[in-house]
Amino acid sequence: MSLAVKANGMNTCKTDSTSDDREKRMREAAIAEAERMNAVEGNMVGYDCPKCKNRGYIAGVKGLYMVMAPCECMKVRANMARLERSGLKDSVAEYTFKNYKADKPWQKGILERAVEFAKDPKGWFYIGGQVGSGKTHICTAIASHLIKKGREVLYMRWTDDTVKLKAVKNNDEEYGKMIEKFKRTDVLYIDDFFKTEKGKQPTTADVNIAFELLNYRYNNRDLITIISSERTLGELLDIDEAAGSRIKQRCGNNHISVERKPENNYRLRG
Repeated sequence: MSLAVKANGMNTCKTDSTSDDREKRMREAAIAEAERMNAVEGNMVGYDCPKCKNRGYIAGVKGLYMVMAPCECMKVRANMARLERSGLKDSVAEYTFKNYKADKPWQKGILERAVEFAKDPKGWFYIGGQVGSGKTHICTAIASHLIKKGREVLYMRWTDDTVKLKAVKNNDEEYGKMIEKFKRTDVLYIDDFFKTEKGKQPTTADVNIAFELLNYRYNNRDLITIISSERTLGELLDIDEAAGSRIKQRCGNNHISVERKPENNYRLRG
């Protein structure tokens, strides 16, 4: 009986040793494969990452197997892609919170409120009034900050994009496709809202587009809207109470009117 037990014990030890050797070889093979994969040069463009060599992933070993995980650079690449899609790529380097000229108390107030909104965006943000007072600058800075936080932002230049929308108004399919992207985007930045030729009021078509767009976003509370305009919120209410009242309600305290006077136009100060 004792000899049988001893023999069985030896067989068990031999089996354990064989299993350990096999696992060791599997792990070594996985390590070698991970090293081989990590030596490969990738072909991703737009950002040069020395860590993953532009592959977008890092190979490693978990247990006995090689595994691949996304490289940290993928977050950077995603932000860059969002920026490209936003339409703000050429502006974000110049129009930052840091570069905003906050020499006067009213400018400091605008900056503080914009930074606060960007950190915790709830509802909408509206700034209107004096030409050249930095409205586009501050709104672009907000939009850029949100892109870096992973939000999907779309830029709408009112004067250009409404012309395109009106051109296809009689083609339901084309019009729907064009306006839907503005209605549904996570964050929409409308620049120069209701801008017209000097002395003219927005047309009925302009007002209809504005209401369709803003009403959809008003009814979908998670959507963020940022608006700059040469018109104050009071003037918007005079033009179209339905659109203006929706902006006012969704902005809450996040609406700013810059007084119209030459000293508030910093383009004139060089």
